[in-house]
Amino acid sequence: MKTILVFVAVVAVAIAQQPSTRVLPADVLRDFPGVCFASTSCKTHKVGEKWSLAPFCGISECIKGDDGKLLEKVSDCGPLPKPNNKCKLSPKTNLNATFPDCCPKFDCEPGVKLEF
Repeated sequence: MKTILVFVAVVAVAIAQQPSTRVLPADVLRDFPGVCFASTSCKTHKVGEKWSLAPFCGISECIKGDDGKLLEKVSDCGPLPKPNNKCKLSPKTNLNATFPDCCPKFDCEPGVKLEF
């Protein structure tokens, strides 16, 4: 029985979440028009600049839409998978790493796929 358990543990599959990107209206302060405001760092950013979303796992970029309005392009880990007792959070997950390395990784039994 121990041999079977060791074998199953060795062939467990590591699954990483795929990063997700979305575009939304940028926060713009009245006193600082023309730049995006990053609430996670309390700083303004020019079009084309990127910033970390720490303490969350992700990055944002200030972009200008076709209509001239400022937008924030957010890249993060996306939604967490539905709970699955055949998948566990991997010890390889490093929540303190920079994006995308901070995204959760899961160890699942062979043949098991995460559902979102």
